[in-house]
This record gives sequence, structure tokens and C-alpha cells, in this order.
Amino acid sequence: MIDATVDGKFFKSIGLGLKTHNIPVLPPTKDHSLEIAERDGELDFGSTYGARLINLECVIMADDTTLDYHRRVAQVAALFNAKKGDIVFKFSDLPGRRYIGRYAGTLDIEKILWDGELTIPIKMGEHPFPESDENIKEVIITQSPQAVSVISTGDERASPIIVLTNIGNNDIRNFRIANEYQVE
Repeated sequence: MIDATVDGKFFKSIGLGLKTHNIPVLPPTKDHSLEIAERDGELDFGSTYGARLINLECVIMADDTTLDYHRRVAQVAALFNAKKGDIVFKFSDLPGRRYIGRYAGTLDIEKILWDGELTIPIKMGEHPFPESDENIKEVIITQSPQAVSVISTGDERASPIIVLTNIGNNDIRNFRIANEYQVE
């Protein structure tokens, strides 16, 4: 079983075991094109990524009572309630990554004795790429020039947001910010 958390709560704490997760390599693309009458081909405006769908293959592990089984099912339903909106998922076999999505589908449970097998569909809509666990380090710049490293191991290239605040009494003159990041 894979250790997993949803909004910081371990699956196993509610008797849920994650057997596998089906995470596509990339989200599906949405092509933006336009066909014009009496003209060959089409105008291509490029493409963007759509929502990424993840399926979590799980098993509900209950004690030897029907009452415990139904309690576990209720806990799973509460944890993945679509009304909660986006929730954060972490998987032990994908360290340093956070997946943000919401429950989107149906929870059909195939009951086997005291356990149940189910697939939990997750839709990563607004955030179709995983985010990295960020290491934030506050730095006080005491001299100029000074280099500050910002490290990110996310899957999608993104620029950090840097906020500079003058907490001293002196005005800062001849201040320059330069982005020396090179795209290969």
C-alpha cells in the first residue's frame, strides 16, 4: 500500500488503503483552432492544458462488523466531499509533490466481506500540475550586491514572487533588481 494524505490526514487513519494511483503524465490538451469557410486548413491558435483526472484505487478496511464498515464509508465520504472544493494530496512514492484537486465523480464501492474496493476520481482543474513542497527561507540583505538562491523542484517552470521591504529609517537609492535566470 502507498501512504497518502489528503489535507494532512492520512488515508489509513480512516481505514482507507491506497493500492495505486493513476496519474497521467500530462493533462489532456485543448486545441484552439478555427476553420474558415472556403479556405483550406485551419487557423491554429495553439493549445492549452485542460483538467487532469486522477483515479485513486483504494480499499476500505473495516473491523469484523457492519457498523464499523458503514462508519468507515461515512468517513471517506466526509473526507472527499465535493463541497469542500480543492484539497491537497500527497503520496509517499512521489515525495516533495503536492497535488491539488477535488473529488469529481461517484464512489461505487464493491463490498467484499468486511472490506470494500473503490476508485476515487480526482479532478485537478485550476492546478493541473503538481506543486513542489517549497523551502522558504527569509533572508535579510545586508550588503549589495548579494545573491539569493530560490530553489523549486516543481514540474512546471514558475517564477518566484519576491517582496522587498525597507524596515530601516534610511531611503534606499540606486536600487536595481535583475532577473539573471536563463532559459535553455
